[in-house]
Amino acid sequence: MSGSPTARLRLLGILFWLAGGAVITLGWMGMAELAYVDGQMPYLVSGGAAGLALVLIGSTLVVMAALFEAAERTAQRTADLLKQAADEAVEAAAAAERAAEPEPEDDRPDKQPEDGRPAKRPAAAEAD
Repeated sequence: MSGSPTARLRLLGILFWLAGGAVITLGWMGMAELAYVDGQMPYLVSGGAAGLALVLIGSTLVVMAALFEAAERTAQRTADLLKQAADEAVEAAAAAERAAEPEPEDDRPDKQPEDGRPAKRPAAAEAD
């Protein structure tokens, strides 16, 4: 049997449902043939109780499969959100690092010296 574990659980639950229904039906058929109550009780107890137990087990398996699927979806969604948050954090750190780098001051020819004297003009500008 191939497939995911949740699909197998669901299939097993459905098989238990069917088996429970069959046991209840067989118990009812055996009970219906007898006219006295003392003879019907064993069929009622064995067929009804065993069938009900099988149906409850099947229901439990189907509910478990649904819960496992929901947990898998939640885990996948959480992993996706964590990856997205990590990517955004890396991008924000890179942007902050770029913004924190000082601009080289020597490359600006129009910068005034701090002592108030006029800035020296580049040699190419003096030739004009």
